[in-house]
Amino acid sequence: MPALNDSHPFRARRRRARVRLPLAFSLCAALLLGTPALAPAAPVHTVVGPAALAAGPVPATVNPLPSLAPVFAAGSTAVLVNKSHPLNPLRYAPSDLVNVRGSGYYLRAEAAGALNSLFNAASSAGQGLTVVSGYRSYDTQAALYDYYVRTYGQAYADTISAKPGYSEHQTGLAVDIGNAGGSCGLSTCFGDTPAGRWVAANAYRYGFIVRYPNGYSSTTGYSYEPWHLRYIGPTIAADMRARSFPTLEHYFAGNPASGASIKSGSDLLAVDSAGHLLLYTAPQSGSYRYRTTIGGGWSNLKQGFVVDWNADGVYDILAQWKNGVLALYRGRAGGGFDGLRSVGWGWADMTITVGKLSRSAMYPGVLGYRPDGVLRYYANSTGGALGGFVSMGPGWAGRGITLADWNNDGNNDVLAQLPGGALLYYRGNGAGGIAYPSTIGGGWQVMTSVAPAYGYAGLGTRGLLARRTDGTLNYYGFRSGSWIPPRPAGSGWGPMKLFR
Repeated sequence: MPALNDSHPFRARRRRARVRLPLAFSLCAALLLGTPALAPAAPVHTVVGPAALAAGPVPATVNPLPSLAPVFAAGSTAVLVNKSHPLNPLRYAPSDLVNVRGSGYYLRAEAAGALNSLFNAASSAGQGLTVVSGYRSYDTQAALYDYYVRTYGQAYADTISAKPGYSEHQTGLAVDIGNAGGSCGLSTCFGDTPAGRWVAANAYRYGFIVRYPNGYSSTTGYSYEPWHLRYIGPTIAADMRARSFPTLEHYFAGNPASGASIKSGSDLLAVDSAGHLLLYTAPQSGSYRYRTTIGGGWSNLKQGFVVDWNADGVYDILAQWKNGVLALYRGRAGGGFDGLRSVGWGWADMTITVGKLSRSAMYPGVLGYRPDGVLRYYANSTGGALGGFVSMGPGWAGRGITLADWNNDGNNDVLAQLPGGALLYYRGNGAGGIAYPSTIGGGWQVMTSVAPAYGYAGLGTRGLLARRTDGTLNYYGFRSGSWIPPRPAGSGWGPMKLFR
């Protein structure tokens, strides 16, 4: 069991490390270093390579892009409904409405169950809540909107009420809540009450968000409503919290780099035995069928990562070379990549993974250890070169390490793959620290590559994509600290170096 610094599991000591200066290389310099450049020519598509993966959503790379394409299907729990996007069909009515806690108000069954859990947790925390409003039909919303227009005029009515067909309440996923005692009902002061503050801090754990937060009226089109909760499911709610998206409009802003070479987290990057850098692009449904050759000379790669290193909304390539160079190839919004740029030296003997340990960090950093087994986290404070490190404790030699949000609290955790096959979970506290481990699996000694997988089983889902010694891929999904039954994800990937 790796030891952690000091007696407290969340403490870490800062130590000095060699200064790692940023350095941009030309293609010529890259060749001198023995590291490859990316192919400048238009890519060639082929239909050969590893066996096609199973049908359905496909695994993503280490970090999701900072935004996703919006969902407009009325029956989806992730549907985006606002002034610009009405329901389709306009008179949509859910078929699975149930009474919420005997209140006389209705929600879709999944949302009702989640709200019940939220209310029970709030009660255990000493906060009493009540349901004020739930599902409204198209006709009910039409009557309500007309009332507000007659009472306040259309301009003001449009800031507090939706037109029929444009209301979240019509989805059966929106609920208005208040204090059990009735104080601050449907008033902004609810957000300042103990119950309102508890809801704002904990709703995501049950799949809800405060849909119209304070200060974002220009984005949502509505005034601040701390009482209006929207169910989107615990995975997306936690994802929004982890990446600090205040509204669904921000979360579903669309990919700002639709012309980039790596367009989404559903693409898979790999190096074949000949050193070709290959991009496998997955269709919206189905399996990997086409590959793009985007570079050559990658045989000396030790590990590769696809990550938005500089937080510009475009995927970059981070390459750990066997000669010790940690190199960044910045993705371009219009396609292609910049030349090699060093973000560090002396990494030849390190085992690393990439991601954020602190929720407040703007950029992902590098977590890794040398043969001495001391785990270190190198923060990326500028979107460029790495600086000093924080020591996380000794005893990590020989372990595979991965950053993933195992317990779905919005913070990255450290998953450690032991040589004997045990898989350990170190809970991250979101501030750079980790707790003592728990065992969450066995038999992992047969896995030769383990990487986080975002979106494999649907929007906002999380899991691990693991390759076995026989070259097969399997997806191990998890949600809120428990495993989802695994599923096969393909075969024939043994000779490939898969990016993480």
